[in-house]
Amino acid sequence: MATLPDPTERLRGDDRAAYERMADARAHADGRATLGDVYVRMFNNPGVAVKVGALGEHLRFHATLPDDVRELVILRFARRCGLSYEWSHHQRPARLAGVSPTTIDRLASGEIPDDLPDATRAALEVVDAVVAARPVPGDVQDRFVAAHGTAGIVEVVALCGLYSLMGYMVTAFEIPLERG
Repeated sequence: MATLPDPTERLRGDDRAAYERMADARAHADGRATLGDVYVRMFNNPGVAVKVGALGEHLRFHATLPDDVRELVILRFARRCGLSYEWSHHQRPARLAGVSPTTIDRLASGEIPDDLPDATRAALEVVDAVVAARPVPGDVQDRFVAAHGTAGIVEVVALCGLYSLMGYMVTAFEIPLERG
């Protein structure tokens, strides 16, 4: 079994400060007192953890997509790729962003809910194109960009890349879902 140790007791100086900053930045969104275990284990290489964490922090807390659209994108990607860790970690932020339990349940069953706004449906169709490793259809891009701009569509694809990386870490090192 390929696992990574918990390096937090060995972190010193700038690495410890980076760890604490990442934990603080995510505490309000995730409702957890500690940093998610995938990031904890990434701190076996603090440089990677900091860079991946910075991208995650930018995409989740400082980008242009509305919170509900971002969380729906993450959930759709997690569901389509079978990423249970990410699926579990993003249900709460999705609910806090106003995504209904019914919508989350429908995403869990693989559906794109009919009652979502067209631009949001387009965001999930962008995810589907990324997962299928095919270009985003022009009409889907047009529908999405009309509502969220070109910066927004770049963010959707970047979110897929980020959560793909996170999924690889969880899978490669058998990182279990934390209690609670």
